[in-house]
Amino acid sequence: MLTPRWRVVALLPLALVLGACAAVNPGHTERTISVTGEGSIVVPPDTVVVTLGVQTRGPQVGPTVANNNRAAEQVVQAVTDLGVAPEDVQTTYFSISIQPRYDQFGNPTEELTYWVDNTITVTLRDIALLGDLLGDTLARGANSVQGISYTLSDPAAALEPARQEALNDAQSQAVQLASASGMSLGPILTVTESSGGAVQGLQAYGGAEAPAGGGVPTTPGTLEYSVQLFVTYELR
Repeated sequence: MLTPRWRVVALLPLALVLGACAAVNPGHTERTISVTGEGSIVVPPDTVVVTLGVQTRGPQVGPTVANNNRAAEQVVQAVTDLGVAPEDVQTTYFSISIQPRYDQFGNPTEELTYWVDNTITVTLRDIALLGDLLGDTLARGANSVQGISYTLSDPAAALEPARQEALNDAQSQAVQLASASGMSLGPILTVTESSGGAVQGLQAYGGAEAPAGGGVPTTPGTLEYSVQLFVTYELR
């Protein structure tokens, strides 16, 4: 979660550096000031990644795998029936494990139980279909939902206004401090960026009109992207 603005302002003076660099020419000292600017942007997601699981178990490996295959095929068919492109459907995990079977006294027997686990990851580019996708795939053979992750198809574009906000914040701080020091602000010498990942918001985007499928009720919420810029200016 992002640091509240009032706390950021309280901490910023500790990060400000007003100093002198080595002289390029004899008798000349280059003075600089370094500040940290912050910016953020809140946007609705346009993509959701869903991880579905198909697990089966049985006393024989062949029939257990066959049952799993049939269920997984039905799940994939349910996904493609919604119009999801084949390149957005991936088998991301497959395993067969063995578990001993025990008698009534807790002693292992010669019988085994085979567990087959098939994981299918779907990138859904129309998030309004998420509820339908969950309802349809669970009805067709998926028996676990291992993850739902909202994101943006182009997060770099979302960072542009946050980056500008951070630069404006740094500029405002630098001007204020330079003026308080009896100096004027020169050009930017260096800029270093630190961008945070998306933070899922709690509120549903668009209120009652938020996209939702006809199966499982879903709300996409919002995503918040943050940027920090470490900017060094010349002082005059």
